[in-house]
Amino acid sequence: MRFQGRPKASDLPLDLRLDVKAFFGAFKRVCEQADALLFSAGDPKAIDEACRQASVGKRTPPALYVHASALAQLQPVLRVYEGCARAYIGTIEGANLVKLHRGEPQISYLAYPEFERNPHPAFERSLTVHLQTFRLREIDYSERENPPVLHRKEAFVGAEFPGREKFAQLTRQEERAGLFEEATRIGTRSGWQEALQERGVRLRGHRLARAEPIQNANLDGDLSISNT
Repeated sequence: MRFQGRPKASDLPLDLRLDVKAFFGAFKRVCEQADALLFSAGDPKAIDEACRQASVGKRTPPALYVHASALAQLQPVLRVYEGCARAYIGTIEGANLVKLHRGEPQISYLAYPEFERNPHPAFERSLTVHLQTFRLREIDYSERENPPVLHRKEAFVGAEFPGREKFAQLTRQEERAGLFEEATRIGTRSGWQEALQERGVRLRGHRLARAEPIQNANLDGDLSISNT
């Protein structure tokens, strides 16, 4: 509400007024705490520490990546941090991953179409908003022949996300097959396809299968990679 102008306590819906009274005692007190939380979203150290402690999402040195469905599981300061960007630009259609930058005050919204169905969805586009300058930066990969692809999908979602265990099981198969040994190479669609071909495997949905029929169904005895 701070962005549009905070209303009077008497203007709030009855259920919200009752919540304020029950949990904070007075509207002035809740506004003071809300302001403190809002301003903490502008503290780089607070953002970095909250990213370090996050129980959901994929953490890298420059950012924390979270599926949009898991935003509510973040600490309040990170939810406010992302909420400031959304209050400015609104909801980004098709964006399903959110990148919370740790070094710069900016939020990126990334679109990976068919996230749930495709075992390694391709990056399509992103929109980044800087929370100090409010400049927008857009990247579009929709026409690229060799876009980046996503790995380890289970890392981005919450524990209750439908299909999370299926994502994790595929990651374990791919790890045992040695597909992640060249991390820089497999980041694009063509590099990933080359790695699959060299290992003699292919994807069948969220399962790893041998590219050619052979007598034994398992690689190294325990990879659980089925014959095609």
